[in-house]
Amino acid sequence: MKKHFLTLTIFGLFLTAGAAAGYAQQMPVAKFKLTQYMFRDKMAYPIDKMEVTLNVSADGRIGGKGGCNGYGADFSIVDGKLKVSAPISTMKFCDELTNGFERKFFDVLQNADTFSLKDKKLTITSTKRHTYLVFEPVVEEPKKEHAH
Repeated sequence: MKKHFLTLTIFGLFLTAGAAAGYAQQMPVAKFKLTQYMFRDKMAYPIDKMEVTLNVSADGRIGGKGGCNGYGADFSIVDGKLKVSAPISTMKFCDELTNGFERKFFDVLQNADTFSLKDKKLTITSTKRHTYLVFEPVVEEPKKEHAH
């Protein structure tokens, strides 16, 4: 009986460790806004004047605004590596600067292979291309009640 109990206890520890490792590899489910980036051309874009967001869903989907267009993609984490499908986006007409930014933003997302979360900042990186995106959580303003 003791041997059986010991086997179950050890098995339970492995399950717990496996669940913790799996949890550590999950993207945080939240809404984020882009605060920093590095593209290969090192061009400066006015991201403070653009709406660039990333919404992470528990069902393996990401989406948001790429500066002009709305977008969506699937993501998975396999053996600690991030994989993002090609983003699908709306086709709004945007100025040339914003279009250029958005193409590079989508390129970094699609070629990303790692992510990290530190001090609530989510960093998505393409290690082969030496490019990255840094997002901070969006703080939603509480809705104010209108007095009648």
